[in-house]
Amino acid sequence: MNKEIIEHLFEFWKHIGHNGGFLKKEKGFNSTHPPENSWPNKIFNVNVEDLDLNDLKQKILSKKLPNSVAVYEQESPRKILTSNGYGITSTLKAMALTTNGILYDNIKASDFLEVCSEHDAGLFAEVASESFGYPVKPATIIPLYKDPAFKLYLGKYKDSFPSCGIVYLDKNGVSGIHMIGTKADYRGLGLGKKMTQQLVNEAIKNQSKKVYLVASQAGERIYSKMGFKTYGVLESYALQN
Repeated sequence: MNKEIIEHLFEFWKHIGHNGGFLKKEKGFNSTHPPENSWPNKIFNVNVEDLDLNDLKQKILSKKLPNSVAVYEQESPRKILTSNGYGITSTLKAMALTTNGILYDNIKASDFLEVCSEHDAGLFAEVASESFGYPVKPATIIPLYKDPAFKLYLGKYKDSFPSCGIVYLDKNGVSGIHMIGTKADYRGLGLGKKMTQQLVNEAIKNQSKKVYLVASQAGERIYSKMGFKTYGVLESYALQN
């Protein structure tokens, strides 16, 4: 199932890039490269048999492409990338949850704001940027709330909105949950778990029998307690200077 989960993530990035006008389709790969190094800034859907490694290297060095290549956990691309000057920068866990019999009725709709305006999209971008520590631009978020494949939420806490999350319904009818983040000053309050539950409930409304996500090692421990199972990893590589 690892391949299906990672392909869902790649479709998610591709859809965002298409909506934002920064998707590139080149021989051997796709990429998203928004202005100002905004999220999502990735090379993906890599086919090593079609890849022109010299061309890829030059475009990364000239900053025409992002210096981040995401691939399945496979021996062939790993060998090719590492033997051509790329080093691994992160390993994320590909996880899935079976939705049979699950419904979180302990959360309230009033604890969340669905992003439905440019103002909300700007707030989402601000919360995401603070939560993840990399730029997320309003121009990337604005096209998403208008697209029925995406639902974006902000989590409320007292008089503020410190958490965020996205549910994305792919072309196969499977929902993935993405960009689940909480501002640093609000961590430890269970807001990330509540957001995850809200997104899973939305996935169930989508009639998705599976929910996919890609998580850090720390996130894996949290999501495992909620019933998610790990099926593999997503590896990211960068060209070493």
